[in-house]
Amino acid sequence: MRRITVAGCILTATLLAAQAQSWDVPYRQTEIVLDGHLEEWEGVPRLVLAPGSAGISQQGSFGEGDLSVTLRAMWDEENLYVAVEWRDDRWDVREVRRRDSVFVTPDRRRRDRMLFFDNLRLQIHELEFDYLLWVSPRVEGQGPYFWHRRLLGARVRESATRDPVITPREHDDGSVTLEMLFEWKQLQLKPKKRKKKGLPLEVLVADSDQPGSILESKLDHLKHLSWRGSLRLGSR
Repeated sequence: MRRITVAGCILTATLLAAQAQSWDVPYRQTEIVLDGHLEEWEGVPRLVLAPGSAGISQQGSFGEGDLSVTLRAMWDEENLYVAVEWRDDRWDVREVRRRDSVFVTPDRRRRDRMLFFDNLRLQIHELEFDYLLWVSPRVEGQGPYFWHRRLLGARVRESATRDPVITPREHDDGSVTLEMLFEWKQLQLKPKKRKKKGLPLEVLVADSDQPGSILESKLDHLKHLSWRGSLRLGSR
């Protein structure tokens, strides 16, 4: 009994620490045109994932200028809107279908195949609810590639949902952008009930600098940045 209690306390403390960070998301005040251009997002609070940034966890070795991803979000009663500005010194984009998302190493370890390429993961995770989206940028006419799933209930039953709207754009300076729209109805989330406690969210971006390499050769070079916290919906 004592061990269970201690473990429970540790788990609770870990979850609370993860939720200590917050990403403030204002209510939408202007029209959002999902065209991949982000002019209407000026002034919206940012969540920046870059090596060395405060509150960002890092796995693997990053060099200067390797990667920077900036996210912004807004909401209204119908939708959650997310804008992504993505900069990478070397792109590595390939489609990985959900059915192929597990990679088994030569020594029989299971690894997430999405981590072997440039991908962004958004995950809303609670005790009886989990929504996961993996999405790649669009680079040189490839992508965006994505898949998602939603699990509901203590028995983690999968529930069907429509694809989010995702609009990519490549820019002359080498950056890429994504604008995404998620319907609250499809997520089966009610924003008014979420304003007080927020949405527990994890954001992860994987960075591969080895386009064309076989997966086994990438194993020792996998790297990603991640952020965990609470997405806080602002008032109108």
